[in-house]
Amino acid sequence: MKTAKHLGRERFRTRSTIHAWSLRFAVLGLILFIPNHSIAGDTTLLSIGPRYGFSRSEPLLGKRQTETFELVDVAATARLPWSWPLGESPWGVETRLIGSAGALSAAGSTGLLAIVEPTVALTGWKGLVSIDVGVGLGFLSRDTYGTQDFGGHVQLALTSAIEIRPFSHAFAGFRFQHLSDAGVYGSQSLGIDLYVIEVGYVF
Repeated sequence: MKTAKHLGRERFRTRSTIHAWSLRFAVLGLILFIPNHSIAGDTTLLSIGPRYGFSRSEPLLGKRQTETFELVDVAATARLPWSWPLGESPWGVETRLIGSAGALSAAGSTGLLAIVEPTVALTGWKGLVSIDVGVGLGFLSRDTYGTQDFGGHVQLALTSAIEIRPFSHAFAGFRFQHLSDAGVYGSQSLGIDLYVIEVGYVF
């Protein structure tokens, strides 16, 4: 009969396998989906604004967190030169770079969290709606918060978000942000899932 510890390990292995294959399929899908006729432009600052994030003890990815986190930061998004129209539809694909920096707090401690993430965004109706996914790197000024040990200061960062722009120079969105070491620092390290509310100015 399997113990609760063994069941927990099996669930973690299953989640990790699903996570790895999901990333592979996402990359393959982007390669097959994006047309060959790209449009090259200039790198421009797209938006900037404050964000507030929080965590839950049961993450969507990885192992159970031992502390509850809050994030307050500022993020800036730049539009990169490469984009792809999707035929005659009102939708298109564009590349972006998101940089953020702010305070990550838990267990009475606060440290700096800075993240840089290249993303691919599906945009529609002249930018009214956009959905992005990306993979980048995060830097933590402290790698332990209470009983939770991240294992190291450099973390893999995965992100996905949906944004709407009800006005020409304003946006609001909801972002899922995952940080983990991807097993680099050993089996005892823990990552976090953050659920981030975004607002800001569109240039």
